[in-house]
Amino acid sequence: MSHNLAGAHVLVTGAAGFVGAALSQRLLAEGARVTGCDNLNDYYDPALKEARLATLRPHPQFAFHRVELSEAGALGTLWRDAKPDYVVHLAAQAGVRYSIDNPR
Repeated sequence: MSHNLAGAHVLVTGAAGFVGAALSQRLLAEGARVTGCDNLNDYYDPALKEARLATLRPHPQFAFHRVELSEAGALGTLWRDAKPDYVVHLAAQAGVRYSIDNPR
């Protein structure tokens, strides 16, 4: 199945991660407007996340928001502000051990 996303507005959660940044680049190349969000936590080196964002930030159709999606209301606020046509949810805590130790 093929979708033309030119002109569409896509919200990508986890946009500073490896997959999220690659997807955001591809969406921008396809002509989409991308709102990316990430909490930029330090579970692994935040410099890697910042380096990925540095390749996205110059694009005029990219906007970034530092958001902690586990906080009540954070997604609602982002949703109201961004008003996306599509959402690709890639935000996740890297590493299973952390999620077991911190279930909420």
